[in-house]
Amino acid sequence: MTAPVSSPPTEQQTRQALLGVLITICLWGANVVVLKAVLGVLNPETTNTGRMLIAGAVLMTLAVRAHGWPRWNARTWFTVAGVGLLGNTLFQATFLTGIRLNPAGVAGLVNGLVPVLVLPLGLLLGQRFTRRQGLGVGVAFAGLLGLLLLTRAPGVAVTPAGLLWLVGAAVIWALYTLFNRPLSARLGALPFVAFSLVLGSVPYLLYALPHLQLGTEAGTGAPLLAWVGVLFSALGANVVAYLAWARGAQVLGAARTSVWQALAPVVALVLSAALLHERLPPSVWGVAGIILAGGTLANWPKTDRSARETEQDALTGKAS
Repeated sequence: MTAPVSSPPTEQQTRQALLGVLITICLWGANVVVLKAVLGVLNPETTNTGRMLIAGAVLMTLAVRAHGWPRWNARTWFTVAGVGLLGNTLFQATFLTGIRLNPAGVAGLVNGLVPVLVLPLGLLLGQRFTRRQGLGVGVAFAGLLGLLLLTRAPGVAVTPAGLLWLVGAAVIWALYTLFNRPLSARLGALPFVAFSLVLGSVPYLLYALPHLQLGTEAGTGAPLLAWVGVLFSALGANVVAYLAWARGAQVLGAARTSVWQALAPVVALVLSAALLHERLPPSVWGVAGIILAGGTLANWPKTDRSARETEQDALTGKAS
């Protein structure tokens, strides 16, 4: 499913790739809403353990079948594990805490913040960005500042502490994206993602083991729908979405694909209102729109040369 496209794609391949990207956006947006509902029944440790075990097993199986067992040296294995620790143990812990403390629609903004944060953090690694990208970063940060100011307004279900967890999760995933670019290019996107997830999840799984919750506080078993939600999050957001997004980047190009990422928070906002009956005030919708507008501007398709240089970004620069 992620085999390179060596010749210009046909019209059918283009339509299929675009459909896959749109499905991915819907899965990422819905994932936040599903996790918000699941966390009302299961604790974060149980939820994350189920997601990591399922997604890790499936992705590693696919990677080994497609590429064989990696023949990496010890330094590479430690590097993959270290970056995986950042993108899985640390990110998942902060992300689920942010979802639990915030409305699902607001938590979904993490997807929109990542492309924005990658740019200024990339300066630490000697990377540059254009004036248009800098303007997009400025607009998005203005929206983020507006959201922070709104936490002081009465009746807004977003607290400074809750917002801090979301920003922390976005920063961690942006750093993970920056570090995994060269690794994905050198080792292959699927093997890197699969083994970094498995190795990077070990510390979290060891921490979560004493906290696993197989039933509710009332002593009854957890509802079947809660486990279905865990399965959906693991397979939908972390396996199917990843493969479809990678295929989209190969067929459509990284630049054309990455700009669609700004729609994931919109899906989360709409689904949270429709399914969870979250009623966010217009002011929150307004600053969310500013943040997403900045992210879209910063992530708008670049020149052909720049797009080739950042092709790996679209494969791994997501938050799930």
